[in-house]
Amino acid sequence: MIGAWQVGEQQVARVSRPTSFLDDWTIADRGRMLAGHGGLQLEAVVRAAASGGNEVSVFGFRVLSKAVRPLVATSLMAALPAISFAEAAAPAAETKAVYDVSFMGFGIAKGSLAVRIDRGAYAAKLHISTSGLARIISSEESIATVKGRIGSNLSPASYELMSRGDKVTQVTMGLSGGRIGKLRAVPELSQADDRVPITAASKRNVIDPLSAALVPTEGGTGADVCDRTLPIFDGWTRYDIRLTYKSTETIKVPGYQGDAIVCGARWVPVAGHREGRESTKFMRDNKDLEAWFVPAGDGRLMLPYKISVRTMKGMLVVKARQFDDGSDIAEAAAN
Repeated sequence: MIGAWQVGEQQVARVSRPTSFLDDWTIADRGRMLAGHGGLQLEAVVRAAASGGNEVSVFGFRVLSKAVRPLVATSLMAALPAISFAEAAAPAAETKAVYDVSFMGFGIAKGSLAVRIDRGAYAAKLHISTSGLARIISSEESIATVKGRIGSNLSPASYELMSRGDKVTQVTMGLSGGRIGKLRAVPELSQADDRVPITAASKRNVIDPLSAALVPTEGGTGADVCDRTLPIFDGWTRYDIRLTYKSTETIKVPGYQGDAIVCGARWVPVAGHREGRESTKFMRDNKDLEAWFVPAGDGRLMLPYKISVRTMKGMLVVKARQFDDGSDIAEAAAN
């Protein structure tokens, strides 16, 4: 399905190296363009994001060795086929949201999430791209899609990710009953003595990162929403996100006014990570992670309102700017 986007020989050669948001030469050369536009301060932020060790992934957002780069962030719209929401003729619930992504208080990306539920099936598409001055330094786009069945839990059937910027990142994953079947992930994990190996057991009883951000609910309490462990496999690494209920807050944002369920989160590495890296130890001990959820559409799903993650270099925040039934979301996402 991804073959519609042809990757040239030069790009293929580059994906064999570890992915990064910025190379040092990129910062040095492009950063000079920002002088006089608040860019020197932003450049310092990007330098902070570009230093460090290993990469870990939280709710599908990868906290990188040389980046704070969304794993579930988008590529060209043509890179993946659009989700076909016309497969069933029964009434369906669809919700869309626009998100802003900031790092250390600076806006670095914007995104949109579309979710549709139709007669027991769900489909979601997440798009994120760099924005503002960050785009001058490095332009990155990614798109992630998932389809599956919804009941008391989500049962994903297919997950795809394509990301293009300084490097190419690609995941194609087929799932059945929580078991990974088909899998292709580019680039491959590098060999390292301290890397915890991915085994067959690592690919059982799991969900993809995008499905992990969608919480099925029947109007339960905050504890019903939060008190759960999400077993995630992202194509490279297997990790748990352990959620616990913290509070219920009242929020007001275009398209939604009401309660938001606030969950504390902990990142627990299982396989694929490098045990000896400082960033692995930092994230394992990190208690400064939160996810806020609000009901979407007909109430069968909770969507993220805000996700915040403290990294080794600063706070990464993904926050909804607008929820909508889709009529005005394209215009909002473009602004």
